[in-house]
Amino acid sequence: MHRSIIITLLTLFLYNCASITQGSDQIVTVDTPNCPGAQCKLTNKDGTYYINQTPGTVTINKSGSQLSVECYKGDARSVSSSSSSVENMAWGNILIGGIIGGGVDMATGAAYKYPGLISHPLDCRESSQSSNTRNDEISELKQRLEELEKDN
Repeated sequence: MHRSIIITLLTLFLYNCASITQGSDQIVTVDTPNCPGAQCKLTNKDGTYYINQTPGTVTINKSGSQLSVECYKGDARSVSSSSSSVENMAWGNILIGGIIGGGVDMATGAAYKYPGLISHPLDCRESSQSSNTRNDEISELKQRLEELEKDN
């Protein structure tokens, strides 16, 4: 009889340790203000996620690890990273749910969050300007070559 009461109480205790944080995934928006329309790859220890065109939004798995954000457009390519932080609700879950609730949140990533908006430093303006400059130089050299060929 005592054994069934103890098992029932333990079951209720463990069941009530459910997380009060906001889940183990998160929506993140990436913008490249100096290179609109770029593509980005986001990577953390729990997965790899893609944005086809910036600004864009993707759902990622939360983690305590760094979030690497690699964006590219044409020849322009840049990598940055964002750190995760512990959500305030995780501390409340430790108080309410105890060590088990906190442990579950840490293990599933629910205790962490990344910035909701990541402004990436990719700048393709300079790349396209230097490409235009190179094209202008090539055109000018072709003109000079044609002039030299006419003279000979």
